[in-house]
Amino acid sequence: MVSSQAYSASNSFQAVVVAHNEASITESNSLHFGTIAVTPGAACNLDGTGTVSGQCATADANIAVGVISISGLMINQPYQIEVVGSDDGVLRFNPAMTVDSVSLIDDDSDQKVSTLIMQSTESTDILVYGNLEVLSLLQASQSYQASYTINVNFQ
Repeated sequence: MVSSQAYSASNSFQAVVVAHNEASITESNSLHFGTIAVTPGAACNLDGTGTVSGQCATADANIAVGVISISGLMINQPYQIEVVGSDDGVLRFNPAMTVDSVSLIDDDSDQKVSTLIMQSTESTDILVYGNLEVLSLLQASQSYQASYTINVNFQ
């Protein structure tokens, strides 16, 4: 009787990864369209320089582009930055943003703008502005808010 013997070898190894914290997102300057007409269909546009057009008062001292600071980024790592507007039945906000000197507008009215960036520093600021539309009758002298969300996704 001939016996056969199998030869084999094995060894276990470890895969290593370092967890990275999520980016920190803070508002450095509040987005403010100033004063708008109360009637449904009224709309105004705020550009990246802080200039309004349409049915907003152009001389309102409150007008301001939003400035969002993002920190805790990994250098030379791609990130997708997205601004998502809102439609609450009273106001519709279609956002626009400028990041790293690139301006993006919501040109398909899906209330989103998004871009992929490669950061050379651990932080960046984005400017938020866009178009605001009145959907239902507003009460004069009342303050209204349209929300928006900033998403920063590690790619």
